[in-house]
Amino acid sequence: MRLLLISLISLSFCAYAGDNNVEVRTKGSSSLIHIDQIGNSNTARVWCGLSQGTYTTHNCNNATIDIDQNGTGNTARAYSQVATHTGNEYKIDQDGNDNFGYIDADDDSNDIDVVQNGNNNDAEIYMQGDNNVYTITQTGDDKEGEIRAFGDNSEFSITQSGTGEHYAKIYASTSADNNAATITQTGNGDHYMRLNFYTDDYDVTATQSGNTNKSITVNYNCTTGCNKTLTINQSD
Repeated sequence: MRLLLISLISLSFCAYAGDNNVEVRTKGSSSLIHIDQIGNSNTARVWCGLSQGTYTTHNCNNATIDIDQNGTGNTARAYSQVATHTGNEYKIDQDGNDNFGYIDADDDSNDIDVVQNGNNNDAEIYMQGDNNVYTITQTGDDKEGEIRAFGDNSEFSITQSGTGEHYAKIYASTSADNNAATITQTGNGDHYMRLNFYTDDYDVTATQSGNTNKSITVNYNCTTGCNKTLTINQSD
């Protein structure tokens, strides 16, 4: 199998300094892929229109993928493996050491961002659907954020900072559309939060802060007679 099969408007990648690695396996048209690495031992991988590096029947189509890494030992992966898509935008921006950023996005008109500034952070977005905006922003060390969503017209964001070890996950099933959720974790405590969406039309703002450890898991599956605007606040 040829490593690169390129049908793009523009493809550019630059690796500065020692032993950085770039892998691009792609099909499709009208795509712009830009990879820029500065530092050492960084790895960037793009598969668009391919599944596990194996050619499949769908093409990439109109993806904009931008990976930018600065530091040592960072890994970034941006994939489209399931369905042809139009109008998706991907971004992974990692500044620091030993960070892991992952985006796997399919279907149409999605805006997906992973931004990490620090060390030993893990941010992963797995999604399939239309017209979604998903963002994970982590500042500091030892943060973990995950969005795993399979619906339409939703807006999810995870923002983490502080010295504590923070974990946040948002899950939305295939029957969960038109949801919005914001998770913000700050402070020195170790915070854990998971929000699970199984139906539509929730608007959730969730915050954990302070020096003490906090943990919460919430399932959103109400179907009738519900006021679907919720706020969660856990602080010292």
